[in-house]
Amino acid sequence: HIPLNDDDILSQGGIVALVGPTGVGKTTSVAKLAARYTLRHGPGKVALVTTDSYRIGAYQQLRTYGQILNAPVYVVKDGEELRTTLKGLRDKPLILIDTAGMSQHDMRLTEQLSMLRDPAFSIKHYLVLSATTQRAALEEAARVFAKVRLDGAILTKLDESALPGEALSVVIRHGLPIS
Repeated sequence: HIPLNDDDILSQGGIVALVGPTGVGKTTSVAKLAARYTLRHGPGKVALVTTDSYRIGAYQQLRTYGQILNAPVYVVKDGEELRTTLKGLRDKPLILIDTAGMSQHDMRLTEQLSMLRDPAFSIKHYLVLSATTQRAALEEAARVFAKVRLDGAILTKLDESALPGEALSVVIRHGLPIS
């Protein structure tokens, strides 16, 4: 009953945005995906982009990962900067976008989600959910972030969760294949 995306991000590449509430592990997931892609396809094929200009140290954390992987890292503040950056990165087989972690109740969230719906680019959107989160919050996140047409889900913190069934139930109910 659990739909899977296999390893589509690592095999197909493309432009991939990780979205989700704050603290679920989006930045760490971006780093892991970038590292695995680099190991599989070689260096110089990944670029990292962050929309997080709010959190102190967000760019520095991603930049550190980029330096380790020899991948360029860009910060974008709005849709126009994102468009310009993505145009300049057309030669990269995989572009990972680390979005700012925001509460589902944050008014800036709508602005950020609309930035990621640019029809000029085929951006795949993956909802990152922590397996340690309560069911009601998981449901709300899936509902709110579905505004960007989600292509799948990434579950994090499985090693910290005694009961990951709630997260699995939410992705099944919302028809989100797990990557």
